[in-house]
Amino acid sequence: MSSESLEAMARQTGFKQRSSVITAESFLNTAFFSNAQSCPSLSEYSIGLAYDASINVSKQAIDKRFNCKTEALLSQVLQLVISRQLKRTSTLKHDFFSEIRIQDSSKFIAPKNLADTFPGYGGVGREAIAQVQLEYDLLGGKVTELSLGSALDADAKECMKNIDQIPPKALLIRDLGYFSPKAFEEIRKRNLYFVSRAKAQWFMYVKHDGQLVRLTIDDIKEKLLTQKQQYIDLDIYLGRKILSPVRLIASLIPDEQARKRIKRKKDNKTKVSKLTEQSACLNLFVTNVEREVCDAIQVYKLYTLRWQIELIFKTWKSIMRLHKIHAMNATRFKCVLLIKLIWVMLNWALLRLVEEKQACEMSLHKLSRTMVSRSQKLTLGLIQNQEAFLQWLAQLIQLSRRHHQKEYKKGDESIQDILSLKLS
Repeated sequence: MSSESLEAMARQTGFKQRSSVITAESFLNTAFFSNAQSCPSLSEYSIGLAYDASINVSKQAIDKRFNCKTEALLSQVLQLVISRQLKRTSTLKHDFFSEIRIQDSSKFIAPKNLADTFPGYGGVGREAIAQVQLEYDLLGGKVTELSLGSALDADAKECMKNIDQIPPKALLIRDLGYFSPKAFEEIRKRNLYFVSRAKAQWFMYVKHDGQLVRLTIDDIKEKLLTQKQQYIDLDIYLGRKILSPVRLIASLIPDEQARKRIKRKKDNKTKVSKLTEQSACLNLFVTNVEREVCDAIQVYKLYTLRWQIELIFKTWKSIMRLHKIHAMNATRFKCVLLIKLIWVMLNWALLRLVEEKQACEMSLHKLSRTMVSRSQKLTLGLIQNQEAFLQWLAQLIQLSRRHHQKEYKKGDESIQDILSLKLS
């Protein structure tokens, strides 16, 4: 982004004022790069402006700058960065799906004085909870959704928010909280695909002699034990009234693993119903991907790709310290989070660029660690100076070749291994 376009955006949002000595560029240069791993105090911002731009202002003046106009400017910058992601050659391929979109949210405790802006679940230590929503295309490496909200924002609504913008034959992989029989039917009507875990509480039906018959958990167990196969793969209808046609894929898990599932729920003070206990020994998945495209085992492996987003959130928290923000007012809190999310997008863009140049998977965790430790060398001025930035980028690519490649444990399949399973 050029200085001119940034200043134009500052005028549009009201950030730029005639009498202000703090320009949009100087503010972002200090606030953005100092938030790479920490959450600076107002005094530290003031010192940063003095060093970076020879602008001497008090911490009180800095505090006043964290207002709704600054929030609007940062929101626009974030959305601009997301919308301007370059189309890059991906190292990942699939012969059937146009995209593979993975979506999830990450929640973290916010200072309790922010309970009105970021309402939590109630109780001590959970009065205020912030939530970041992320959706990205695994194949194209492009972020399609990155937004900030509270713990009470329903995942199910996020699931359908941009559904009409998703291209046909895209595969959606999401946590169970995003899906319902109604959502599956809406997805199917749009010529999209999904893979999801299934709830034992959902109404499931099979056709028998032309009639729909309720399929119970006991029925599923019996089929698995009778057929003595690792998986069963049934055509069913889902939902009491929706009756969405899907494939149900089920498998048994060891007793010890089932006991751990129930214990986890009890440890989290979740009420464990009789049906939950009965179904704890089952892995249940539903999909509308045709059998000639993916068999039962391939569907299960596709769902394991969802864990990639968990690794992303882990990096954001452990390396970028996304959730480590001390007590402050709500507007400043949102501004700091938006700055951190812009930093997230910078790391994301650099990762994809390095992957294209090296033609192999790179580790976001490793690259982010390098970026954070060297963030002081990266400034807005360097980014805007094409020659200097290209030199900096060439050095990063050279480092990445040796130090940032993604590694897998012995016996684990890579993402491309999973995507390269031969179609039937």
